[in-house]
Amino acid sequence: MLEKIARETIRKHVLIEKNEHIVVGVSGGADSISLLYFLYSIKEEYNLKLTTVHINHCMRGEESDEDCIFVKKFCDKLGVELKVFNFDINKKAKEESLSTEEAGRKYRYKAFEQVLKENNAQKIAIAHNKDDNAETIIMRFFRGTGARGLSGIAYKRGTIIRPLLDCYRKDIEKFCKDNNLEYRQDSTNNLNIYTRNKIRLDLLPYIKEEFNPNIVENLTNMASIFSDEEKFLQDLAKKELDKIILFQDENKIILDIKKLDILDGVILKRVLRLSIRVFNENLNNISIEHIESIINIIKNQTGKKINLPNNIYVFKEYDKIIISKKSKCVENDIKYNYEIILDEKIYIKEINKNILLTKYDINTQIFSTKVCTISLNCDTIKDKLFLRQRNAGDRVYINGMTKKLKNIFIDLKIPASYRNLYPILVNENDIISVLGLFVCDKYKPNKHNNVFLHIWEEEKNVRRN
Repeated sequence: MLEKIARETIRKHVLIEKNEHIVVGVSGGADSISLLYFLYSIKEEYNLKLTTVHINHCMRGEESDEDCIFVKKFCDKLGVELKVFNFDINKKAKEESLSTEEAGRKYRYKAFEQVLKENNAQKIAIAHNKDDNAETIIMRFFRGTGARGLSGIAYKRGTIIRPLLDCYRKDIEKFCKDNNLEYRQDSTNNLNIYTRNKIRLDLLPYIKEEFNPNIVENLTNMASIFSDEEKFLQDLAKKELDKIILFQDENKIILDIKKLDILDGVILKRVLRLSIRVFNENLNNISIEHIESIINIIKNQTGKKINLPNNIYVFKEYDKIIISKKSKCVENDIKYNYEIILDEKIYIKEINKNILLTKYDINTQIFSTKVCTISLNCDTIKDKLFLRQRNAGDRVYINGMTKKLKNIFIDLKIPASYRNLYPILVNENDIISVLGLFVCDKYKPNKHNNVFLHIWEEEKNVRRN
């Protein structure tokens, strides 16, 4: 029965393909021993390479050591490579303020991933079954969850596969009996000191007896429905996110507030979670309160900022929401000061711009329309020219009056994180122009001039904006 069910699960969910190297988690219990033996039985059919991983959690003393010896003997009998890891889980849990269950899971998967990378393997096979899935759904329900949580354990998540997820625990025990497979019993599984154990030992038997003998089947069927709906909503959210992204690189993602604001609340929350996932694949520590906080700053004034776990920051600038790995956008930290020499092209690495200053006759057209250019009255230029970032207190003379540069940026609704991307051309301490925005009054060319200084800028490599 187990073999038939597992083969159908693999086929239906495309869990295994030919010529793959699979890392198999083996604790020594009935589930993992059955999984390894089943994969070994289809090894030649799929031309698989198997590497097993055993974790000694150092929680049960001699019993844990005996588990390790048992797994080693079983792997030797099959001729399968074994990697053993030792973690003092009680110590790790205390050091990292985790429950022992959380710490155990964290370090198990850490070991699996390490072996996957070291062996250039493709998959990590875990022995979760249908009863495990029902227990997980109940645990998540008690803790509070949405459709994704009620979807239960996934058949496939990244490199992780679960070929036995459609098998009942009784199917696994029968498989062991039919194939004369011995296995280890974890004594802690019979102690109702852990949440999962309480659900398995007390709650589920009570529900079966008093309410519904088919509760495990019903819960897993419900999870399948939620899983389909979850996929539909996630696909819809991804499509919406693609329309909303204004800019994305390794440091930040910028979203259009106007397009966010018209989304239905359900899709909006999913879009925001997908945006955070760009920098934080695991969203377990991103709560509904975090998402509500982001929605709140969407509706509040510019400048509002919140801090998320794992050093992720979210802040609003006019009509944009910026999600960043840094508390400030990278552009805010830009500092530079270059002397601009006639007819000498200069590359300003801080802003990824090429700059060229040249003299030309008004009747000569030598510049591409693909670059930003400005013309200046060369008669008014007396000293050396420099190009720098803006400085606190900068003032400019424009439209017949002196104004703070900061106020001009505000009037033009240019976000603070972008203001250093506008190079400032100065004649000693006098601002001549903010490239890309304006030329100060006294440096503007007039009809009485024949020869002008002409400056142009272009990006060295075009990037998405």
